[in-house]
Amino acid sequence: MAVVVLPEIDRELRESQSLLIEVRSDDGHLPDAMTRVRGALLRLDGPDQDGEPQRVGFLPPPVPLPGAHLLLLDLGSLPDEQVLAVPRLLAEQLRGGDVRDAVVSLAVPGRTDRLQEFSMAARAYLAGPVGAPFGPAPPRPPLPLLDIALDWLHVARDPAADVAAVVLGVETPVPARSLRPVAEAVLTTPAGATTVTVVASDFATELVAASVGAAYRNGLPAATLTMAPGQGDRAEVTRRMRELRDVIRAHAELLVWAGVDAEPDTRLVLRHDWVPRVDRGPSRPDVAALADVLVPDAMWHQLLSPGHLERLGGLPEGAVGLPGGRVELTIGEPEQWLPGHPDGAAVREQGHRILAPCLAGEAEAFAMAAERLRRYRAEAG
Repeated sequence: MAVVVLPEIDRELRESQSLLIEVRSDDGHLPDAMTRVRGALLRLDGPDQDGEPQRVGFLPPPVPLPGAHLLLLDLGSLPDEQVLAVPRLLAEQLRGGDVRDAVVSLAVPGRTDRLQEFSMAARAYLAGPVGAPFGPAPPRPPLPLLDIALDWLHVARDPAADVAAVVLGVETPVPARSLRPVAEAVLTTPAGATTVTVVASDFATELVAASVGAAYRNGLPAATLTMAPGQGDRAEVTRRMRELRDVIRAHAELLVWAGVDAEPDTRLVLRHDWVPRVDRGPSRPDVAALADVLVPDAMWHQLLSPGHLERLGGLPEGAVGLPGGRVELTIGEPEQWLPGHPDGAAVREQGHRILAPCLAGEAEAFAMAAERLRRYRAEAG
């Protein structure tokens, strides 16, 4: 065998300077060799012969998967001759890293598009302690959230369903017993900004999925848990919403905010964070950097922490105490939050009224996050 760079890499580089590369090899030297590859690509930065800057656009650290590494590459403003020399550079650096057998190809997404085609889902959002530069917690890979997610997935999934990890849109089959080390390897890459989604599904009748990640170099740890039954079974969705509430209750002390809602589809299943939906009325800002004091929207069930209670002026109506100074707020019944239910607008409005001090518009959320950044920079000198 040998190090083989497939011709598709060269063809893609002639059409686009952005690509996702898969380097497949069982050679134990591959992790160190991939670090060499990235270093060599980054050294392409510098002035051209006329003194004009030429830079690699985007090149995060390689992401390990079983038997392979993924490398997301954007060659930015590099000149054509350097771009077209990349296949040779890849082969040279892998060989220089003592890799003897490897195949370098374009990464294939697999069946991930089918994960986003289920109707109606129960979905939980989990936010861990906010870390620097927005909060006081030490930035760490979101491994506590990963443990919560995997414990739930193993209980919730059909034992006969295929199990896979999805990273950068690439689906990799993984034995259930290996999900933890595979996901941990992804989440502990130096960049600390890669989402891993673990999936148990037959890709047709049921989907159980958990996405975990942490933006801002592990400062904003978050996870989502999604269950979509076949044919949009409304009774099953509500049953799963109650199960997700139990998961949040059991791990309240590890979270600064959490929520359970019903979604009309699974288009966002590969996201580890809350994303505003245009079908929910006026657009709401992303408040991940303020998760310990703000909530993104009204939901059937939410966990609130001391920062929320301070803004609310105390315990909101209907709230119940949980460990660690947390409280839970449940509004109505889960059936009322399902898409199309006649009570939907009323229960959501009730949630907005109760949680009004913890809901912010775009300008206020931006100003609050900017103030946290300013304070962090001042304290850091």
